[in-house]
Amino acid sequence: MSDEEARQSGGSSQAGVVTVSDVQELMRRKEEIEAQIKANYDVLESQKGIGMNEPLVDCEGYPRSDVDLYQVRTARHNIIWSASG
Repeated sequence: MSDEEARQSGGSSQAGVVTVSDVQELMRRKEEIEAQIKANYDVLESQKGIGMNEPLVDCEGYPRSDVDLYQVRTARHNIIWSASG
């Protein structure tokens, strides 16, 4: 594995060695991901507090007209992607 490949994968060029800069980079990435998740949750909260599990259709099965469905679906997708990535 080249040094560049090791940096991209989050490891170092020496197997099993973790440097302070590696830990700092991981902490920076963690904070960035948490900020993205919070921003997406804020979008969901701005849409009548719809959250991750509330239905996007009314009792008759029609799409809800009181929320921006595109924003909600995009925010939910981004939260799921951020959490799994």
